[in-house]
Amino acid sequence: MRMGWTTRTHGARGFSLFELLLVLALLTVLFAFAMPALTGSIRATGMPESCERLRSLLHLTRAAAMREGTHYRLRFPGAPDPDDPMAERFVETAMETQQPFVERENDPINEPGIFGGADLSYDVGGILSQGIRCVAVRLGRPSFDINDEAAFAGPEVNAIESPMDTITFNPDGTCDWATFTLTDIPPDVEPEEADIGRIVNVMLDGRTGQIWFQRPWRNREVELMREEGAEPLLHKDFVDSIEITEDNILHIQMRVERVPVKG
Repeated sequence: MRMGWTTRTHGARGFSLFELLLVLALLTVLFAFAMPALTGSIRATGMPESCERLRSLLHLTRAAAMREGTHYRLRFPGAPDPDDPMAERFVETAMETQQPFVERENDPINEPGIFGGADLSYDVGGILSQGIRCVAVRLGRPSFDINDEAAFAGPEVNAIESPMDTITFNPDGTCDWATFTLTDIPPDVEPEEADIGRIVNVMLDGRTGQIWFQRPWRNREVELMREEGAEPLLHKDFVDSIEITEDNILHIQMRVERVPVKG
């Protein structure tokens, strides 16, 4: 007698074309609902990481200037030559993510003012996350003037042209005040008040080297601060989008004073 394996099927069948199309349609709908949340999560992560990395780079550049007793400078592509008094300070605002670079005065005795590439052993090529743009670098103390033509006080955020100043650290670690304005708002979009969480100013006190983050102020918030005698320059990290009002200005000021500055 010959013995062997016997395979039987009991009503087994594959998926029909209609069933496959139905599953694909359901997956497409689910993906469409999930994509905005995913994009928002990536965007929300990219901004704070970019700010922290820029702060770290500024600290490292300042420390290198002090350690080596020479000038260092940091700037973005397209920044005008700081040694050219005829150079236009305002340049076309960056349309995409650009990374800062650091330069060193290699021979201050024989070739003063001549800068070359600097190696800080830091990933300078990945400071700003994709989609984050530095739209302005301004030397000098920040401006909080009322701007009736924009959603926020101070200089316009998404202007066609903006200053892209160069930060030069002296051998003693000092430099000019500087404000780096970062945003993930597309260049062809006019910022609105609802975008307040998508703009961050990285501020550098050149006297002490202290660096902190501030969101832009609404015009009415600046007016309230003036009435209450509050200082809009916090010297502390503050990116909370909650609006400052008469009811919470004291509470927010006290809370900010207790927040330690990282770095």
